[in-house]
Amino acid sequence: MRHKGLAFLLIVIGLVGCAKEDGGDTGESQDPQGTETCGGFLGTECSEGLECVDDPSDDCDPEHGGADCIGVCVEPKPTMCGGFAGFPCPEGLECVDDPGDDCDPEHGGADCIGVCVEPKPTMCGGFAGFPCPEGLECVDDPGDDCDPEHGWSDCAGICVVPEPAPISCGGIAGFPCPDGLVCVDDPRDDCSPPLGADCGGICVEG
Repeated sequence: MRHKGLAFLLIVIGLVGCAKEDGGDTGESQDPQGTETCGGFLGTECSEGLECVDDPSDDCDPEHGGADCIGVCVEPKPTMCGGFAGFPCPEGLECVDDPGDDCDPEHGGADCIGVCVEPKPTMCGGFAGFPCPEGLECVDDPGDDCDPEHGWSDCAGICVVPEPAPISCGGIAGFPCPDGLVCVDDPRDDCSPPLGADCGGICVEG
């Protein structure tokens, strides 16, 4: 019995070794074309921003008993929204028409399925001087070629949440900073401490 048990153990070890040599479903990247693989026996995860889906080019099907199938990493599909049921988007996203289908809400497709995307920023400024909604401020649009710093006075901008104003300190009254912050010269003004002893400053982390 001991000899039979030892022989069985050697057979199992040999089969495991063959599986590794043959590139078994371990989840390690083995695609010569550089496609990132995932899942498998090791449960290899995808890089950030990608999701693991079943590899359609192999015969391993996770829906039919292939628990350790190798997958491939792909960009996640956008979340579906709208349609007859009016599916909402997650918070912070908005529902737009899906450009990949033939349903057009502008031409009779009232119940078209949409996709959830990050909303485009509201346009502001420009020749007409469009204002931003309350609580937002208009800044130059970094995505265009119009630069208000180089002669383009009518550039369109985008509305963004304003950065919180720094805490003022110093000055003629010598305002102190809260605990944990230190007072430094305010780079936004024309007052320089070597010449202006009473320059106002701003509080920053020390």
